Amino acid sequence: MSVLIETQDLQKYFKTPRGWLHAVDGINLKIDEGQTLGVVGESGCGKSTLGRAVLRLQDPTGGKIFYEGQDLMAMNKKEVRSMCTKMQMIFQDPYSSLNPRMSIWQLIAEPMLINHMYKGDKEGLNKKIEELMDTVGLAKRLTHAYPHELDGGRRQRIGVARALSVDPKFIVCDEPVSALDVSIQAQILNLLMDLQRDRGLTYMFITHDLSVVKHISNEIMVMYMGKCVERAPKRELFSNPSHPYTQALLRAIPEPNIDKRGELQVLKGEVTSPINPKPGCRFAHRCPYVRESCLADGVELQEIAPSHFVACPYSSEING
Repeated sequence: MSVLIETQDLQKYFKTPRGWLHAVDGINLKIDEGQTLGVVGESGCGKSTLGRAVLRLQDPTGGKIFYEGQDLMAMNKKEVRSMCTKMQMIFQDPYSSLNPRMSIWQLIAEPMLINHMYKGDKEGLNKKIEELMDTVGLAKRLTHAYPHELDGGRRQRIGVARALSVDPKFIVCDEPVSALDVSIQAQILNLLMDLQRDRGLTYMFITHDLSVVKHISNEIMVMYMGKCVERAPKRELFSNPSHPYTQALLRAIPEPNIDKRGELQVLKGEVTSPINPKPGCRFAHRCPYVRESCLADGVELQEIAPSHFVACPYSSEING
């Protein structure tokens, strides 16, 4: 399998009155073609900013991004815009991401018209829109309906159709099911997985729901305050979580079977400020295993098993 997307020391900082906010700080990742990387973490950890930075919807502060070996950071705005047909995004809120004054036909047609596809071919454009609506499960009778007339599931299907309209190979899914009912979540997840199988799509799937990411991902990256604290194949991460933060996240998953419920690990301490963060582990102030060296030294990812990386020098000792 070839690598489709790769980042090297990717950074995205925001200027604030108190200093630089480190939203994404030194992220290294690789996503193979046709695979899904799940990105998980609590709100404010930098997941969505990472997705936008990879697509250059927000220009990174530093680092490199490669798409099929092409350096996106070396491209000018015109060249980046030409890459939009290869990389797309499905946004979190299907209502606020759609123009309420545009019909479904207009919303799906817009990306193709902007990219000069089907220029002068109205019949071909109509046929493509019908195909996309059928693909994502939207009835033809809704062609001239508006977003406010639809439920959340149908609105999110419009977002999926818009992303697919320019035939991309890579899609960032930014919490695409978090605003939906559980039954609708399953429908959208199954739709995304079917599209991946049929079209060979590659996903970065951003979510805070570990049960969702377990269902759809091949590999999972756990983020905390702009940093990657653990990255591993799906089965390895769930069977052998090694970072204290990952362990706390997994123990917070509701377990309907009383006999299988583990002890809930409540994290204590305050979340440190992401503005001008101090050296050392950013999880140290909430970690039950913290040591003095954790506050002083920079913490790098270490490979503890094949393709399993952890940003904790004491993980093997903690996990026995």
